[in-house]
Amino acid sequence: MASTGLLPERKGDYSQPRAEISSKRKKMSTMNPRLTKAHLNRRRNDFDGCNSVLSHLKVMLTKFESITPLFEETSNAVHELTLARDIYEYTDILSVKMEYQDSFEQDFFQLKPYYTDVGNILLHIAWIFYTGPQLLRLLVQNRIAEFHTELELLPSTALENPYIKHAVELEQSMEGAYNRVLNARQTMPHEAYAHFMDLLAKTVRDEISGYSEKNLGLLVN
Repeated sequence: MASTGLLPERKGDYSQPRAEISSKRKKMSTMNPRLTKAHLNRRRNDFDGCNSVLSHLKVMLTKFESITPLFEETSNAVHELTLARDIYEYTDILSVKMEYQDSFEQDFFQLKPYYTDVGNILLHIAWIFYTGPQLLRLLVQNRIAEFHTELELLPSTALENPYIKHAVELEQSMEGAYNRVLNARQTMPHEAYAHFMDLLAKTVRDEISGYSEKNLGLLVN
């Protein structure tokens, strides 16, 4: 089979039995309606229902050979990769909505290969959107070195994207201009950032409190 140009060139026989191909296509056809159901549940703020659907979908993904970590070039590779990416994108945002920071980190790294390892079939703008909340989370946890590592993985043009620029400006603000960080929630580019913005505001308030106590001690002494 000729290479689709969408995955790394591999040598080998990619032929599959007709029954196996038919079975996989049937499985994918049942997954799309479930993904739609997850979307509707999320819009209704039924996060438990959404999480239940996504959990079942992720189990079904384990049958796909074209997804991480194998990334085998199969006849359904493009569809499978796109479907897997969509599922992990929903899971990523759901973790933010449910304010599960640990789950968000895990979901982020599960999603990441679908942009970094096979990114030539996906739009960079989508990955930039999902990197934004990750950058905010690293700021909240004061993991500044990892923050800059994530930035280095992005194309230089991404720094002007509002999803990335917002986080970069916040990091710069945290170096001294704490009052701008406290007001930055009003300028966030998307509602998905709200949870991390609230946590970041608390972090900054704690920093201000510590800074104020330190300076008060200097004045008293």
